[in-house]
Formats: sequence, C-alpha cells, structure tokens
Amino acid sequence: MRMSSGLLPRCCRYVASAVLLAVAAVVFSASAGCAAQNQRTVLRVIPYPDIPGDFDTMLAIVETGFEAQHPDIDLVLVRADVSDVYDLGYLAKVLTADTGRDGVHIVESDTIMMGDLALAGILRPQTFSMTDWHPLIVQATTVNGVRYGVPHWLCGNFLITRDAQLAGSQGVEDMYRRIREIKPQGPWLAGNYAGNSYLVLYYTQAWGENRPGTDDLQPAITGAIDSGAVGTLSVATALCDENGANPCVDGTYYNDFSPIFERTVRGEYAALQGFSESMWYMAQYGAISKEWYVSPLPVGRVNRNVLLGDAYIARKDMDTATAAAAEKFYAFMMQDATYRDIIFSGGSRGGVPVPRYLAPARLGIFDLPELQADIYYRRILAAMTSPGGTNYPNLYVPENRDRIYEQVMPYLNGTMPVLPRRGIMQHEGVRRQISQ
Repeated sequence: MRMSSGLLPRCCRYVASAVLLAVAAVVFSASAGCAAQNQRTVLRVIPYPDIPGDFDTMLAIVETGFEAQHPDIDLVLVRADVSDVYDLGYLAKVLTADTGRDGVHIVESDTIMMGDLALAGILRPQTFSMTDWHPLIVQATTVNGVRYGVPHWLCGNFLITRDAQLAGSQGVEDMYRRIREIKPQGPWLAGNYAGNSYLVLYYTQAWGENRPGTDDLQPAITGAIDSGAVGTLSVATALCDENGANPCVDGTYYNDFSPIFERTVRGEYAALQGFSESMWYMAQYGAISKEWYVSPLPVGRVNRNVLLGDAYIARKDMDTATAAAAEKFYAFMMQDATYRDIIFSGGSRGGVPVPRYLAPARLGIFDLPELQADIYYRRILAAMTSPGGTNYPNLYVPENRDRIYEQVMPYLNGTMPVLPRRGIMQHEGVRRQISQ
C-alpha cells in the first residue's frame, strides 16, 4: 500500500528525516570539496625540455610527487621545444602572457638566456636559497647583484675519454699532442660546433682559458672577436678532420649526435667533447661509465672549468598565493629524493638502469650513496669543482650569437655551413632514436 509521507508512522518519519539530513550533509560535503578543488592554486611551469632518458617519466615524478606533498596546488607542466627556450622572444612572451592561456609562472631556462629577461624587468628576484649550491651557478643566476634564478642542474663542456693521460691534458696544445700519440691516425676528437648556441660556448671558453686570471668573461660576448681565442679553438676543431672534411663543423652532426656517441664508444674517436649527460647516450651504445674519464675541455692555453646550467626563472607579476606555491615548488625540486628519482628514472640498457648523468646544482646531492657508488659521477664532481673555474656570461648572449657564429665559423671550417644558425644545447635530436 502506497502512503504519503505525511501518513508515515513517527519512527519512520524520524528515519526519513535522518536520511534527508545525511543526504544533505553529503551534498554539502561534495559541494565544499568541489569548492576546495576550485580554490587550488594553479602553478604553470615549463621544465627544461630536453634531458636524457624518458621525459614523460620525469614529468610524472615531478607532478605526482609535488601534488602528493601539496594537494592544495595544481601543478601544470607545460611542454616546450628545445629551440623555444633558446628564443628570447618566446621566453618573454610566456612570462608575460595571461596564465589562463599561453602564459606560465616559471620556466626552467639556460642561464645564458636569463640576464636579458632580468634587464627587461620581466623576472621576479629570487629569495629561495640553498647552502650547497655550486658557487659558480649562483654567480651565473645573478645579474647586477640580484639573483633571478633558482639553480637546478649544472652544465659544462668536458673532455670525455677512456684514456687517463688524455684526461690530464693541460691546455689545447698539450691535448693535441697527447691525443695524436694515443691514436696516430685521425679522426681524434668528436663534437659539434655547428649551431650558434654551441659555438658561442666554445669560443667563450677558449677566450676564458686564454685568460686564466680573468673571471669576467662578458667581453668575450660583447667585444670584438679575439684572434687568440679563435686560434686555440681551431686547434681543437681540427682534431675532427677526416678525409679532407670536418663533420664537427660542417653540419654533419648538427642536431644529431648519435654518430658521435656511437663512433666514440667504438674507438673511432679517442675522445669526445660533451656535457656530463653524454654518458647516458654513450651507454646506449655499450659504454661502461667507470671506464671513462671526464675533465674540463681544453680549447685554450689552460684547462678551465667554465659552468652554466639550468635554473628556474619566474614571472614578475605573481600574486601572493602563486608566489608561495612557487617557493614550495622550488623546495620540492631541491629535495634529495626528487633529485634521486629523476636521475635514476631515465631508463635502462639490457635491463640495467642507466643514470641520466645530469649534474645537480646542489653539490650535496653528489654525497648520496647512489652517486658516491658511481665512479663517473665522482669524476663529474671533480671536474666541476676544479680550481680556477668561472661561469659563462648571462647577459647579451642571444643578441650576439649570430655575430660570433658568422665571424668565427669561417676560421674553423673555411666555408659557412648551409644550415640554420640556431642550434640546440642538448641532445634532443637523438632521444627518441635510442632511449627505448
């Protein structure tokens, strides 16, 4: 028999009332949850778009790990091309555009791109700090006494070889002599000088290695081309000559370093010039990291560690909540566990995990047992903390890259490569080929 609610017995009316109250509570709770969800602070970040190994795994580690610690923050990781983060116009656009559309709050950028943005008044000065950052990367993120970057990774041009005596070369002339004794027939030293972003680094390093008492390398960027730096750099590039050609400067290896890694591991080159993470790519071709030495690349009269790196830069116009979220993001990325998870999540070869061989900006990370157990990582640390080091300039690099490229390249190659001048700074062109 169907009854209206007004005819229910009293006990049933109590039960019905309780049910209605419970339903109302659930609805209220759900509404409050939705409201709380909608109130999450959104933080949009562009990670540096090219690291060795599986990129998606790194993104998942960062997003999942951060939001587990900070559920009140919605971390949105925005992808960019490698060429984008070396384009000053692109960086200025994303750091000023509406964050509800194309804009972002933070970009992980190469330090050589940072200073011009700071002078343009786009960047937020940074207060987040760590006591164990490499002092040279702190200098590289500072403009006119103000720090605008939160250092994340270190980078430098290194000589990577199986031969301990070659790794001990003192200056480019000494390297030239030793490498030809080790391997009488060329080619000897592999590398890539073809892109303007690459060439400006090697030229600046040569300029600084010819002036070991000078820490300020800015004149290498803004001054007239120095014949001494071009001369010593050309000694290094000549070691790639092969059958009357030079694939290191004629564009053969432009944006595709895989032949460099493969041929060096096979012994066709005695050494390569590369970044610390080159070992991840070499391992894909069978290199055993403990067999390899790493030292500052001699392209001048002395060996000199000249560092740059990747750092987080932030837009100036953050509100209070977003600025607080950014501080939490920096703290998460600086944690020992975050560094460890990123470094050891790059994939494997033959079922054996291969570290990404990225160099942390925090020197304390090198003390972790996993890095201490890796001889190659200990050698990276020694190379990056060797005496007499300095940092690459972080001002006026973008506007001078083409000029330096056009004036230096003919002395290295004889003719200008028929290629776009813009060059990437990492090995993105080969990641998809060999990271499976």
